[in-house]
Amino acid sequence: MLSAVLAPEYERVLMARRRTTTKDVGLLRQLFTDKQLNLAPEFQRNSVWPRAAKAYLIDTILSDLPISPLLFQRGSSTQSGRPSYEVIDGQQRLRAVFLYLDNRLRITEPSDSRWRGQRFTDLTPDEQQRILDYDFVVEELSGFSAIQVKDIFTRANKYTVSLSPQELRHAKAEGRFAEFAEEVGAWGFWRDHKIFTPNQLARMRNVEFAAELAILVAEGPQDKKSAIDVWYLAYRETFDISDEIRHRLMAINAWISSALPDLAKRRYRKPVDYYALVGAVDQTSVQTDKLDDLDPTAAGDRLRAFEKAVAAVEHEMKNPLQNRKQARDRDAARYFLAASRQTDNITPRQTRIDILASHLG
Repeated sequence: MLSAVLAPEYERVLMARRRTTTKDVGLLRQLFTDKQLNLAPEFQRNSVWPRAAKAYLIDTILSDLPISPLLFQRGSSTQSGRPSYEVIDGQQRLRAVFLYLDNRLRITEPSDSRWRGQRFTDLTPDEQQRILDYDFVVEELSGFSAIQVKDIFTRANKYTVSLSPQELRHAKAEGRFAEFAEEVGAWGFWRDHKIFTPNQLARMRNVEFAAELAILVAEGPQDKKSAIDVWYLAYRETFDISDEIRHRLMAINAWISSALPDLAKRRYRKPVDYYALVGAVDQTSVQTDKLDDLDPTAAGDRLRAFEKAVAAVEHEMKNPLQNRKQARDRDAARYFLAASRQTDNITPRQTRIDILASHLG
């Protein structure tokens, strides 16, 4: 009896097939126009790509660069018998292409695109045909049940992770400063003192942080959102101050290790706080003309005392009714707020640096 119940599903699995083929943009557009291509099965998401991502895709097609395969479920129309397709994975890519063909999208990315600012009708006839002739690789499924198709969609999207800004820089950028950031980011210091988790190291957060610190000791605190990309571009050909910056960062890291030998257990190991501490040490030692003039032992004691004051403020913030009468350390309160909001902006960065510098010497 059980085998009889399972037989239909078992036979369906045996009948299921997949094959790899190609379909050019012109054909895909025609299938969509003829309602043979369904971009939005009920399990699909709405169109969520930002316009910049759509524009980048069109530039990729015009550049004849590869794009990840599409995944279709093939069937047939019960009325006409013509083949029909449901998009399991690739809806966003196809919508972007069709939007561009409808002249409703302008190429804005990448910033150096030779087609920047152009809509489909702005392209030359040869360029328009290049888009229409572009071949997408398509994985075609047939004979799979609706439950199986939903499972395939889930598997295709469950662990999709967007690239971080630094991963995108790594993929696109090259040059002297990029090489310097990767060299400093590879120092064991970041791992040994638990400044970054293994996952953050895998996502290249250490390399991005190395770039931030290099800019910090060279020019002072900057707005991370724009400064790193500017430096990657400005120092593509040469980076003449690399030896000076490398020596400076090594000396500051060594001083901090001496002042806080238990750094891995301290608040200051967090990137937000470590950035501020590097800036404070650099700022203070520049004012005194020599890093050796800063006593790491005494400074370490003051930093640990200040850490306790910040922890008390944090506890008070989280438990306001229990601590209504507790005296609040003004510097600690300002530091806590500057380390909690818009932490990459220049103003809170400078606030944290100035406060820590006042506790160093």
